[in-house]
Amino acid sequence: MPKKQKKATTFKFEPFSDQQKRLMNWWRIPLRTSENDFVIADGSIRSGKTIACICGFLQWSQEMFQGESFILAGKTMGALKKNVVKPMLQILEAWNWPYTYIRSGSDTHIEIGTNTYYLYGANTEASQDAMQGLTAAGAYADEAALFPQSLIDQMIGRCSVTGAKIWMNCNPEGPHHYINEEFIKKAKEKKLYRIHFMMIDNLTLSKAVIERYERAWEHGSVFYKRFILGSGLLLMV
Repeated sequence: MPKKQKKATTFKFEPFSDQQKRLMNWWRIPLRTSENDFVIADGSIRSGKTIACICGFLQWSQEMFQGESFILAGKTMGALKKNVVKPMLQILEAWNWPYTYIRSGSDTHIEIGTNTYYLYGANTEASQDAMQGLTAAGAYADEAALFPQSLIDQMIGRCSVTGAKIWMNCNPEGPHHYINEEFIKKAKEKKLYRIHFMMIDNLTLSKAVIERYERAWEHGSVFYKRFILGSGLLLMV
């Protein structure tokens, strides 16, 4: 029998910004945004999009499905565990949602209620191989712009359950990146909802911290636009 993961510490929630609330609730009927099949949250570093994405994905998958499988993918398995799994388990503790975290080679997964969430690192061919044959009701791709396009395509192809939705977040990348070319520029035809984040959308950051970040990069510079305003993808549209 695989060992259960030691219980995580409890997540300390702070007030959510309006942009975070949009990301958490876009799928709720009768909101018009619920008609979309995809959501992409892009923008600056430290903008709070990851936590909002995790909270929204958990609520959506648990409220809309029972007994289904879901995909959780990160740039690497290590990055996924650090950026998504760790805060996710802390959030589950805070919500008092029972879960089981099982780590057993290529079958690493988290069981929450009757649903199962399988973990994949995007940097190995083994992840794509392991994903083949899975029938999923949804997927969450963290730092999706760093994934090979083949894994994004494989992930989408696995989501064949009626009502499935794809959640992605990413930081800015270049204007010819496939996330822009194949998704953002084709948002209407692909039924994609895009939510852009700036650093000020993270209400947990104090004014002093934001000012320190702003001092680090000259206003108007490429780095300021990228890291503070998250405008790398805005330039693509």
